[in-house]
Amino acid sequence: MTGNPLRRSYITATCAVAFIFLGAAPRVGVTGPTQTLRRSSLPVAPQDAQHLYRIVGKARLLLLWASADDVGGARITWRGGEADRSVALLIGSDPERAPLGVNEWGYIREHVDKDSATVFGIRTLTDGDSPEEAEARQTAPDTFAEFGVLCARVWPLEATSRTATVSIGRNATYRHVDHVLDIVERNARWKEDHASRPPDVAPGFLTALDLMMRTSAAAVRESGTPASCPRLGYVYKDAIFDLIPRRIERVPYLRTRSRLFRNLLRTEVSVRNRVTGSKSGFSITFGTDGALAGIPVSAVYQPNWWFKVELELDEDQDVPSDPAADSHVTQRIAALCSPPGG
Repeated sequence: MTGNPLRRSYITATCAVAFIFLGAAPRVGVTGPTQTLRRSSLPVAPQDAQHLYRIVGKARLLLLWASADDVGGARITWRGGEADRSVALLIGSDPERAPLGVNEWGYIREHVDKDSATVFGIRTLTDGDSPEEAEARQTAPDTFAEFGVLCARVWPLEATSRTATVSIGRNATYRHVDHVLDIVERNARWKEDHASRPPDVAPGFLTALDLMMRTSAAAVRESGTPASCPRLGYVYKDAIFDLIPRRIERVPYLRTRSRLFRNLLRTEVSVRNRVTGSKSGFSITFGTDGALAGIPVSAVYQPNWWFKVELELDEDQDVPSDPAADSHVTQRIAALCSPPGG
């Protein structure tokens, strides 16, 4: 590899994080392959809440890690109660701060109503690129970038997803979701897929991850010792995945660039496709008490030996509002994802 590996790695930094969280809050009664989570055992879900994060990328240069701080941000938003609840993630690089003006971003929102859900997602499509390919794409004279769009409906026994690819101007950032919706509404050509939903899976990745963290945090508060994280399945597009915790440990304190956090849990999580067996993984650290109980404080994804990207809780980040906070945007997404002829 030639050139500056750290600079080049940031071309794919945000999509690496998006791979984890765009798969890629829960209702009671969701089950996992190894256990059933009963209503009485579940922690109380927080009501409306949101937290902000910064993106940090790191590359190994010989025996040392070099990093570039604050190349983008993320916002996680929770709304509603236990039976009618949504969780959303908006994540992206900031072209004004990121090396080479990198502009990679995504948004996903899962709205769970009892045991059914609707999912909307959109993200730039550069997954799987090598740094060389990603850099060539970023610096190409073409002024358009490809975005993948997902609309999914998940019922108790099945899931239907509609996906499309659209070309959007490269200057559209995660601050311009409304503009992206304009393009999708006019130009999307949808492909539809179906999947059976086993009785042991949650209706989405964010839902399953949220449930895993809240359940583990509640168990620690009750017992005082780390309990095993629940192994949970979830449906995404036309496939079923498992979140498999490999280990869990107490973290008495963690100092990040923004502040000192105490009383945390950290777990290594493997994400496995039940059909293909393909795996990816990440680590996530979350709170166990107070306002941060079950809330991510830090997440790390390392796809290879020389590069990793981190997400850190930092409430001072300049991150756009959740698009769903605008009722007009929510209505447009609902109309966009309505079944044809519905």
